[in-house]
Amino acid sequence: MLRLRALDADDYIVFDDGHMIGRIWFARDRSPALWLWTAVVAIQAPPFGDAMSLKEAEAKFQSAWDSFKQRHGPEELARAFEQMTHVNRPGRFGR
Repeated sequence: MLRLRALDADDYIVFDDGHMIGRIWFARDRSPALWLWTAVVAIQAPPFGDAMSLKEAEAKFQSAWDSFKQRHGPEELARAFEQMTHVNRPGRFGR
């Protein structure tokens, strides 16, 4: 099940099983404004999309993420999460 962590009222980081897997945010610069979502896992062709509400964006993200996980399997996802953890570790790039 997905867990959202708010960066602000219209911007969320998405987690699955403790791993950061994506983002959902409200794109005010679009006409009409809408919610965008994307998975950020280091595997080719991560899912992405749009929706008219946060609730719809979360549901679409969940459905696409479940399909993505089935296609790639737990071993490939584990390797991708390990790679992401290494790249995003504290202190990298002077942070």
